[in-house]
Amino acid sequence: MKKQVEFVDGESAYRFIILDGEGGIFEIEKSTLVFHTGKFYECFFKGLHEKPDYSMLPPKEEIKGQAKHVFDTVESILINACESIDDIWFSKSDECDDGTSMEDLSERAF
Repeated sequence: MKKQVEFVDGESAYRFIILDGEGGIFEIEKSTLVFHTGKFYECFFKGLHEKPDYSMLPPKEEIKGQAKHVFDTVESILINACESIDDIWFSKSDECDDGTSMEDLSERAF
């Protein structure tokens, strides 16, 4: 499942937009620079049925300073998170050993 992610340096936030028609957006507000892990999970990983394969599009314009640091950091986190997911997990049945369906699992289950 190859999906492209676009970086937008907005007026009040840095946005990472999934370009797949569903339009998932992960934002980091410039005023706080807080990385919300729950929102990151919901945007990029919640409800997946196959191993994700995201690629960050190069920014349309040259980015520097804080914007570059945010872009590079989020790109690294996203790539490492995707690489750490084992393909085998998605080939297992839709039922876990304890009877919980994979769709019922949240980020708190990990």
